[in-house]
Amino acid sequence: MARRRKREEQEEPLPPEEGWVQWGGEAVWAVGETAGGAPYGLTREEFREAVERESPGAGWARAKAILRRALQERAGSAAAVEVGYVKRMGRGLSRDILAAEVEVVPDPGNLSGAYAVLLPCRDAIPGLDPRTRREAEVLARLALPFRVPDVLGAVPDGRQWILVRQFLDGIELDLRAGRQPSVRPWEVVGDVAAAIHGIDLAGFADLLPGYLTRREHGKAALEVFDDIEDAEARDAHAWLGEHLPPDAPAVFVHGDLLGQNILLWPGERPAVIDWEYALRGDPAYDLAIVTRGVRRPFQVDRGLDRLLEAYAAAGGLPLTAADVHFYELCLAAGWYREARSGKGPHPPDQERQRLRGILRRAQAARA
Repeated sequence: MARRRKREEQEEPLPPEEGWVQWGGEAVWAVGETAGGAPYGLTREEFREAVERESPGAGWARAKAILRRALQERAGSAAAVEVGYVKRMGRGLSRDILAAEVEVVPDPGNLSGAYAVLLPCRDAIPGLDPRTRREAEVLARLALPFRVPDVLGAVPDGRQWILVRQFLDGIELDLRAGRQPSVRPWEVVGDVAAAIHGIDLAGFADLLPGYLTRREHGKAALEVFDDIEDAEARDAHAWLGEHLPPDAPAVFVHGDLLGQNILLWPGERPAVIDWEYALRGDPAYDLAIVTRGVRRPFQVDRGLDRLLEAYAAAGGLPLTAADVHFYELCLAAGWYREARSGKGPHPPDQERQRLRGILRRAQAARA
């Protein structure tokens, strides 16, 4: 967790040394006296919490308070919970990720360690609260052959629910071949995806949103083309209509299987984090999230073929290039719609060109 920290994350607010009086075995910052002469005010702990809440670095202060409260509830009132420096570790689609080392004394359940607090961003994608509560439950039930963070829970904080989970060491998987020595990213993704898609859905039937079959998922994805009248969109929609996913049962899908959510660490199995978008759906969707319709996935020749081969070798379901191209086209149509409405990082012409390129590759793969 060694990262450069902003100024407000480096120093914990401490009460001044002057102005404290001892009363009832505690130091009190006295702001007055009762009629009987007893001082009243804030204890050191109350003073620190008040300063943290009002600090300009409200994010780290809020994360620290949430983490302390969550662990105190788990450890019990007899335990002392000491939260170290809070460090900003990154940002996901809807949440800032902050982490800290925590020491619990006495420790009733090996609670001491590193934790991550996922704070909602101001521009969070709508529906974050139910996704957060669902993710906490998903993490509590998962049992996989690779590392998944233990979850402390979804903690209520005002009107929001905040996910608090174990912080796992790791370096984000670089999906560009050759950037990480001896790592073939398509093999890592194939291994991880196959394990996820093999999860028994019976244990999550009451929890995961999504679809009963792969075809249902595909038909729902096609709705992104509604009201797009461009020639490229019409051609893509026609191709998709001829290549709907099979009417096979849906599987467990991670929903955001990007390299930043797969962490590597020497001597350890990969770790997979950020299960916020887990659902019942088509396994090809997870692979399309990785390949994203680029001409050379992983910046190698036959990148998609290599991924499919690695996925099959790891025990994955039978998938073809056309299965993945199906969702690549749907993703590209979504990016095009965003660009036309003034959103997204690229202009509409660029996104339309991307849609056209993916369609050409899909048609060539069919041939």
